[in-house]
Amino acid sequence: MMYPPVRLIALDLDGTLLDEEKKIPDQAVQMIVKAKEKGIIVTLASARPFCSMLPYARQLQLDTPLISLSGSYVTDEREERIWLKRPMNLLKFREMVRIFEEENYYVKVYLENQLIVQQATKETVNYSRIFGVPYTVLGPKKLRTLEKAPLRIALFDDSIRIRNAQQILKTWSDDFAVIRDTDHGLEIVEPTVSKGAALKIICCGLGIPMENVMAIGNEGSDISMIREAGIGIAMGNACEELKQCADDVTKTNEECGVGYAIQKFVFKESLK
Repeated sequence: MMYPPVRLIALDLDGTLLDEEKKIPDQAVQMIVKAKEKGIIVTLASARPFCSMLPYARQLQLDTPLISLSGSYVTDEREERIWLKRPMNLLKFREMVRIFEEENYYVKVYLENQLIVQQATKETVNYSRIFGVPYTVLGPKKLRTLEKAPLRIALFDDSIRIRNAQQILKTWSDDFAVIRDTDHGLEIVEPTVSKGAALKIICCGLGIPMENVMAIGNEGSDISMIREAGIGIAMGNACEELKQCADDVTKTNEECGVGYAIQKFVFKESLK
């Protein structure tokens, strides 16, 4: 099948561009450099906060706006121009998080570059260290007192309690968008937020038609941008739902699937 020429590449980070050691494989770096030399714009789209994405953007010398917090915050590398910022309704957030606090769910609340938690669990400390995100501890049942509207919430528990959380959130279907990436986790954002919607805003601002975009991802939060892009690529390690809506499936993140996809769809090179 013939696709329009690629003018912009949007890459998810974890499970996509990054290997299991949270590093960009050398082959992927080389292919991204080669694409940039051809005049192709490269951006990153992640559930991570902006500050956690920045080291990778700098490694790749990207000067394009980055999609962080699953599409709720889009800004350039210096945070000088905010392209998009979509916080939740603060009152609705407080109502909702009160229920999850009462039910003792592990809730992570994200501002632009900060994580807010009830207590510093081992998971919180490890996440902060590995992902480079500072955290603030409010104390038990204090998330409901937050005075600044969050941009993203992550909820973690066993699969049964996560299904129960999904049922609870149906009450707020007009107020929040809910993505279930794994059996043990939910992601909650403002209802108009998605990586796909954020990608469209960037492309509109840069004058690039969506048919000239290649997007690559592996999880539920990537589905919107895979569908919006002219070429939507699923990683070999992607969830089944994403593979079903993708135009093609590349290799896994451990096999440098991103470099493989760029080689195939941007440079039309024969693959080994």
